Amino acid sequence: MLRKDIKVKRPEKTKLYAQKGNTYVYAVIGADYKKDRQYVVEKRCCVGKMIDDIYMFPNENYFIMFAEGNDDVEEVLPEKSDCLKIGMPMLLNRIAENIGMRDVLKDAYDEKITSIILDLISYMIIKESSVMQHYPDYAWEHFTTAARDMDDTQISTFLREKIQTRHIDKFLDGWNELRPEKSGIYISYDSTDINTSAEGADFGEFGHAKDNSELEQINISYAVDQEDATPLFYELYPGSIIDNSQCSWMVEKARSYGYSHVGFILDRGYFSKKNIRYFDRNGYEFLLMIKQDSKLVKDMIKDARLPLLTKNRYYLAEHGVYGMTKEGLIGESPAVRYFHIYYDNVRASEERNRFLDGILEKEKQLIKKTDRKFRKEEELIAYKQFFKFKFDEYGYLKTYKRDEAKIQAKTDQLGYFVIVTSENMTASEALDIYRKRDSTEKMFMSLKSGLGYECFRVHSQASIESKTHLIFLASIIRNELFNTLKTISSKDKKSYTVPAAIRELEKVTAVKDGKGKYVRRYGLTAKQKKMLNAFGITEKQVSEAVSQLNK
Repeated sequence: MLRKDIKVKRPEKTKLYAQKGNTYVYAVIGADYKKDRQYVVEKRCCVGKMIDDIYMFPNENYFIMFAEGNDDVEEVLPEKSDCLKIGMPMLLNRIAENIGMRDVLKDAYDEKITSIILDLISYMIIKESSVMQHYPDYAWEHFTTAARDMDDTQISTFLREKIQTRHIDKFLDGWNELRPEKSGIYISYDSTDINTSAEGADFGEFGHAKDNSELEQINISYAVDQEDATPLFYELYPGSIIDNSQCSWMVEKARSYGYSHVGFILDRGYFSKKNIRYFDRNGYEFLLMIKQDSKLVKDMIKDARLPLLTKNRYYLAEHGVYGMTKEGLIGESPAVRYFHIYYDNVRASEERNRFLDGILEKEKQLIKKTDRKFRKEEELIAYKQFFKFKFDEYGYLKTYKRDEAKIQAKTDQLGYFVIVTSENMTASEALDIYRKRDSTEKMFMSLKSGLGYECFRVHSQASIESKTHLIFLASIIRNELFNTLKTISSKDKKSYTVPAAIRELEKVTAVKDGKGKYVRRYGLTAKQKKMLNAFGITEKQVSEAVSQLNK
C-alpha cells in the first residue's frame, strides 16, 4: 500500500513503467536465464509511484529494500483533513443554485472563478469573518468546490486581478434581471460606513463615522427588496459624502436596472426637501420617517395627542399602537403628502421612565457641583436644557432647579413617531411597510457581526471593491438562509436561527476509512434532515456528495 503521507527521492537504478496514466517505480531484485530462448528475464518489485520527476510515494517494499536511504524521507501533508465538514458548504452551494446566483456568476466570470468565489463566501458565512488570512485553515477541514485551495497570498492576488468592475457590473445586471417584479415595489435603502487604513483606497475619507472616527471610512449603501429583504444592488462612495446626497445616485441606479414605479423606504437621516423634490421629479414614491421634533410635524403631533390618547378607534391592533393620518404639504410643493402619526404607550412608558431616571442622575451630579462651589459655566451646557441655574457674585454655582415646563414638554413627546408617504394609504399600511424595513438594518448588522466586515483589511481600491462584492454575494445567500429557516422555525425559533443552523450542520462530516476513502460514519439527525430538506437536500444526496469527494 502506498504511503501518501510521505515522499522519497526515486532510488538510483530503478526503472519506470507507465500504467493507466500513472508512473510506477520498480527495483530489479534478480534475473532468470531462459535457456530455451537464450535471454535473461528480470525479476522486478514495485517500490512506489512517481509524484514528479524526482520524488515518489513509497510502499512497504521500499522500506525493506532501501532501508539505508530513509534519510531522504519527507513528510507530505495531505491537501485535506481526514475529517471533512460537508454539511454547511453543501447547503450554501445549493442555495446559490436554487436562487440562480451560480448561473449569473458563471455568466459574469467562468466556472473556475465561480467555484472559488462560492468557496470564499461560504467561508465568510460559516466562520462569520472576512479575514482571508484564516481561509487556508477553513479549507483544510471543509468541503470546497474549487479544484485547488488557495493561501491568503493567492486570495489577495485573486481579489486584485480576477474580480474587476466589468465583472461586478455584469453580475448586478444579471442579478436584477432575475427579479420577477420590476414595478410597484418598495425598496428599502440604507447605508453604513466601514473603516479603512488602506493607503491605496480612493474612497477613503474622514466623514461622520459611526464607529471609529480616527480612521478614514468608505460608505456603502444597499438597496433591498422590501418583500423578502433580498439585496438588489449596492454602491461604494467616499466617506465624506453624507447619506441624503448619495440617495439620488441610488435612484438613478434603480432606474438603470429597469425598476419602474418604485417606492423608497428611508430612515430619518434621508428626510430633506431636496430628496423629496428629486423623488417627485423622477416619479418615485417614498415612505420616510420624520424626527418627532421637526418643525414640520410638531403641531401635527400636538393636535393628534388628545384623540390618540382618548379614542379607541385609532388603536391599530395588528401593530399594538395608536395611529391616525393627516394630509399636509412639504415645502413649496403643491403635492399632497400623507402624515401618519403614531403613539406607542408601551414605548412611551419605557422612554418616560428612562428620561426621568436620567433627570434624577443629573440632579445628583449638580448637588456635587454646588457643594464644590463649581464655577465653570461652560461645563453645565449638558444640564441647561432641563435645569435653571443661579450663580453668586463670584460666578460660583449657587442653586439650581428643574425647568418643569421643558421636562413636561419633553415627556409629552415620548412615544410618538411620524411617517410621511407620497401615496395615499392608511396608518396601518404605512407602518406595516416601514416595519419590514428593519431587514436593511439587520443586513448591515450581519455585514459587521455575521460576516465580520467592520473593517476592509485590504490595501488597494481594487481589492476593496472586489471584497465588497464578495460580501454582497454572501449577504444574499445569508438572507436566503435566514428566510428559509424562518419557515420551519415556528415551534422552535432558537434552534433555527442562522448561527444555530451553522453549528448544527457543521456536525455533518465525512471521514477517511482504512483505505483512505471518505465515508459517512453517522446518519443525519432529525434536526439536520429538517434543515437540509427545507432546501431540497436529501440524505441520499449527502451520501452521493461524499462519494464524489473520492473522485
